[in-house]
Amino acid sequence: MAGRRRCSLGLGVLVLGAICLSHLGPSFIGATPPAQAKHQEVSSHVPMAAEYAEPAESMALSDAWLASLPSWTWRGVILLLCVLWATNFAVIKDITAQPGVTTQMYAVSRFSVAAAALSPWISSISSQKVLLRAVECGSWVAFGYIGQAIGLMTTTASKSCFICSLNVVFVAMIIGVTKRKFDPQTLAAAVLAVAGVGFLELAGSQQFVIGDLISLAQPIGFGMGYIRLEEIMAENPKDALPVTAVKLSMAALASWAYFAATSGAVDLEPVFSNNLAVAGVLYTGLVTTALALLVESVAFRFVDAASASVIFTTEPLWAAIFAVWLINEPFSSVDAVGGALVISANIIKEMPKEYLPWSDSDSK
Repeated sequence: MAGRRRCSLGLGVLVLGAICLSHLGPSFIGATPPAQAKHQEVSSHVPMAAEYAEPAESMALSDAWLASLPSWTWRGVILLLCVLWATNFAVIKDITAQPGVTTQMYAVSRFSVAAAALSPWISSISSQKVLLRAVECGSWVAFGYIGQAIGLMTTTASKSCFICSLNVVFVAMIIGVTKRKFDPQTLAAAVLAVAGVGFLELAGSQQFVIGDLISLAQPIGFGMGYIRLEEIMAENPKDALPVTAVKLSMAALASWAYFAATSGAVDLEPVFSNNLAVAGVLYTGLVTTALALLVESVAFRFVDAASASVIFTTEPLWAAIFAVWLINEPFSSVDAVGGALVISANIIKEMPKEYLPWSDSDSK
């Protein structure tokens, strides 16, 4: 039953992604595949100005339509991404439970599939400057993933998830320092969100281990990745696809380096010889990584990093819900309290400032 549910969910997401891409077209992904562009250049005659005008006008209209959507639409998109990413936990449990399949094998397979899917668009990036900025962004994200993998060798998954949620505090602090202004609304939401994730993931006392310290690479790496992605998308909105491709390439390179350093010989035969593991890698690699990160890059054109980081704290809540549905894990009253705090954090972050208790009475 759980397997059929996962297959249905994956099929639904693939269909939804295909519909979105077919409707939004080139302006959504920000580039034309190099092979297609070369074919068009070789096989067609010298185009007239009018032949250029129609695609350009169509892309401009699509961009205008995307920009005209209300801000809550893009926040909703990020929330849907959290729901999608939350399915990873149940799928990963299934994959790593297969004979001979380790976490390192899964990570290498997932990011290699995702990077390969988008690699043809790397050469379409607009400039070398954007490429270098994308490499930096991807390096931060890879740093977060490697810290997560090493930390999980000694710490628990629940503590790792909680530590990862601290990116909402890290992002708020970095933005506050760089802009020399701390937003009380963001800070209040961050505190509530972290408290909520604590209830969801840290029910009961657990001793400190070195993996907890190493896991701090997650909020630093992912948080800096959000900040850099927001900056890149604000200045280069057409580069969503090539920037995502570069990010995934950096994550894939880091996962291969980590696998080689910790395992010596690289052998993925246990993954490729198992149908369930292959299906899981394809789902997480193509849907929850390649497609999801592409959509995230587009959404960051319209949502700031601080708001996005608060929304991302809902992922543990969705993960708990999917764990109940897919693999029959319990959902306690403590989980309910944590979920309520996370939801409250997002409500406070999106609430008009004039309704907040610390706002000036004159602004109401």
